[in-house]
Formats: sequence, structure tokens, C-alpha cells
Amino acid sequence: MKFLRDIKIKPLDIVIILLLFFSSFSVFAFMPKAESGASAEVRVNGQVVKQFDLNKNETWTYRAKNGNWNIIEVKDGKIRDKADNSPDQIAVHTGWIDQVGQTAVCLPHNLVIQVMSGKENNEVDYNA
Repeated sequence: MKFLRDIKIKPLDIVIILLLFFSSFSVFAFMPKAESGASAEVRVNGQVVKQFDLNKNETWTYRAKNGNWNIIEVKDGKIRDKADNSPDQIAVHTGWIDQVGQTAVCLPHNLVIQVMSGKENNEVDYNA
């Protein structure tokens, strides 16, 4: 206690410091929870080639005319690029995705897997 008297900290100062410390963590209570997706789209060169319902387990192979291939797997509400013949395997190493907005990208094949929500989107589309 001699230390506290030397630096002139009063008991109310300690209460205020503790109150500020604990209230700084209250932000986490109000953060939105990550939403799991209901569907996913596979796009190649910006065009949707397949849509998946994440509630149905399935495996699908995308084969391009130039010999590129990707094996897409849906299981337990998640989706991933299980295997492909790209040199860097970035999409394969991304692993499972299941949150709305998450993507797995295979750049050599111009393939994008994106998790979508099941809700209708009424926002403005600036790309139209």
C-alpha cells in the first residue's frame, strides 16, 4: 500500500480504472455473430457454373476444356476445394469454408467458391 500512497492513487481511481478496463471488453458482447451460409456458388471467369445447398452432402468435379479440374466437396454445412491440378494449391489449402462471404479462390483456373446466405438480397447492385 505504500506504493499506492507514493503515487497518489486514491481508492476511487482504482474503481474507475477497473470499470474502464472491464467496459472495454463489453464491445465483444455486441459484435454480430458470424452467420453460417445456406448455399454456395462456384464461379469460373465470373459466371456461375454450379450452386450448392450446404445442407446436402455431395462431391462434384469441375472439368474445363483446357484440362483443368477441381473436386468440390460439400459436407456438414461446409464446402471446400478438395483437390485440383493447379500448381500452388491455394484453394485446397484454404480448407473448409462455411461463413457468409467467405471465399476459396483458385486463380490458375479462375474459379471462385463463395458461401452465400439463404436470405434474399435487396441491396443495390452497382455491377449491373
